[in-house]
Amino acid sequence: MFQFCRAEADSNEVQVKKDKTIMRRSIKILLGEMDAKLTGHAALLNYRYMNLCVKAEPMALLSLIVTDIEGNAFNIEEVADTVQRDDFSFLFVPKEMEMLPFIQKGIAEAHPEFKQEVITPQDYEHFFYPDTPEYDQDRHIVCTMPEVDDDRYDLLKQSVKALYDERKVEMDKIKAEYTQTIADRTAELPKDEADEAKNRLEELCNQYSDIIKQYRDNKEQEIEEAHKEWELNQAEERLNRRQGMKDQ
Repeated sequence: MFQFCRAEADSNEVQVKKDKTIMRRSIKILLGEMDAKLTGHAALLNYRYMNLCVKAEPMALLSLIVTDIEGNAFNIEEVADTVQRDDFSFLFVPKEMEMLPFIQKGIAEAHPEFKQEVITPQDYEHFFYPDTPEYDQDRHIVCTMPEVDDDRYDLLKQSVKALYDERKVEMDKIKAEYTQTIADRTAELPKDEADEAKNRLEELCNQYSDIIKQYRDNKEQEIEEAHKEWELNQAEERLNRRQGMKDQ
């Protein structure tokens, strides 16, 4: 009888150890899941900030879909070569000229704020094009980012805050969900192991909280700088107008 009880106790102890091992593995898996979800939300916020175009962000062109007259949809790189001319503009060179109006439409739908201009290669001296008859007939599209005037400044600032708040709410939900789940899973573990898991959760949440704050701060700084540049340009124009009136 004693031997049977001892064997049963040993069996129970082995099972407890197995259960704890499974718990430890499940906690690692849970932390990995949470890490992946937070990474996704941070990346989404960064992508959406890039689509609030103050400067010409190549990433913003990912949302650009061109639909031809037959309803066939193309990514922009399938129908045009794209060149970032400078910090504030793109050049689109259609691969087939008949696609030009559809490219314009796709740009306007994805980014109505872009200022579009149709040009010929000869319009810009700093671009080199072969001087051939067929090239003379080509038309290209220049898209310039709009200036950050007072109205656009207010809109951009509001959008930055709204996008940040939206992601923060979703990330806080993830933290609450995994905090509770991990607390349940660590209930049977030694206190030091439970504390380690909770600390790792906090570290991950704080890390991604700092990341999205940095994305927000960087975008706000970009907006501020562009708005100050606009204000300086406005002041210079006023000064020139006054000078012109004095010269008269």
